[in-house]
This record gives sequence, structure tokens and C-alpha cells, in this order.
Amino acid sequence: MKDKIKKIVKNILIFLSYFMYHYIFIAILLMFNINYEDFNIFQRLIFIFVSDIIYVMTIFYLLKDEIIKDLKDFKKKYKYYLSKYFVIYAFGVILMGISNKILYYITRQELSGNETSIRNLLDKYPFYMVFSAVLFAPIVEEIIFRKTVRNVFNKKYLYILMSGLIFGVLHISDYSNFNEILLGIPYIIMGIDFAYIYYKSNNIFTTISLHSIHNLLLVLIQFIF
Repeated sequence: MKDKIKKIVKNILIFLSYFMYHYIFIAILLMFNINYEDFNIFQRLIFIFVSDIIYVMTIFYLLKDEIIKDLKDFKKKYKYYLSKYFVIYAFGVILMGISNKILYYITRQELSGNETSIRNLLDKYPFYMVFSAVLFAPIVEEIIFRKTVRNVFNKKYLYILMSGLIFGVLHISDYSNFNEILLGIPYIIMGIDFAYIYYKSNNIFTTISLHSIHNLLLVLIQFIF
């Protein structure tokens, strides 16, 4: 029982660290009398990139036993996992597309504030945003919103619902705008989709890979069109 509680507390703290790590690194800079606000755009991008890398390494270390186990398993069975669960991923994308169409008729807004911000940043800082969208976000978001949430909630449907809701809610850019809240629904759908895939495959690299493929396709579409 004590070990179970320690595991839950540990995963809750890792989950919360996602919202604080940039501020922690900024605080460390202040300890050396370096003010992040004085950085130019290039220096800020370098700082964010380095802090992202350190953060990924940190959560990998904190969950190293689970990560290593999943990685070894995924290396052996990645073809099986990707071929089996790609259909479920594709079904989620279709539902997401349908929900976007329905929401457009309700809100008359094609893109959420979150999506608009990402596209603008992709145009301004393509190299960092490709790294962030295709590598960093899939790794960190799947570990935070799928693995740690799964380690806290044992019951299947409670976990899937909580993971999807948290993922969707945190992609809403403006909680005071009802349209923006509605436009969080497609993110909830994909969050539920990825949560279901993780629950069934029991391997975090399955959803990391599919999430990375999903974001890569979106980036390519943005560059092409």
C-alpha cells in the first residue's frame, strides 16, 4: 500500500513538473544574476531548446524502469504495434475532422487559438517548432498525459476519460471565450484516442510514435500549403 501511494505521489509530481519546469530554469538563471527577460529572440529559443532537452532527460530518468521496459518491447514489436493501432489512430483523426467541421458551423471559426499560435510560430521559427512538434511534444505529452495519468488512475474508462479531458482542456487558449472552449473538443477526442491506444498496447512508445507521425503530417501540410 505504501509503495502504491509513493508511486501515485511520484507521478502526480512529474505531471505537475510539466507546468513548472521553464519557470524553474528561469529561476536558476536568476541565481546567477541572468535575467531571461533581457534575452533576445535567438537567446530565448536556445534557452527553451536546452531546457526542453534537460526536462526530457529528467523525466526519462525518473521513470527509467518503465521507459527502458517499454523501449525494449517496442524495438521487438514496433511493426505489430504500429500496424495494429494505426487504424484506431486514423479513426480518431476522422472523428477529429468531423468535429472540426461541426464546430465550424457553430463558431464560424476555422482554427482554435492554440492552432493559430502554433502555425504562426512555425512560420517564424521553423527549426525549433519542427523539433518541438515532431519530437519534444509527442515524447513529453505522451509521458505526462498518458503514462503518469495511467499510473494514477487504474480504472480503464476513468483513465481514458481523464487523460482525454486533461489533454483537451490544456490545449484551450482562452477559457473566457466560449468558442475557444468548444474548439477544445477535437483535442479531447485525440486525447481519448491516444489514451485508449496506450491502455491497449501498454507501451508508451506506441502513442509517442503515432503522435509524432500525426504532428509531422500537420507540419508538412503547413509547409506545403
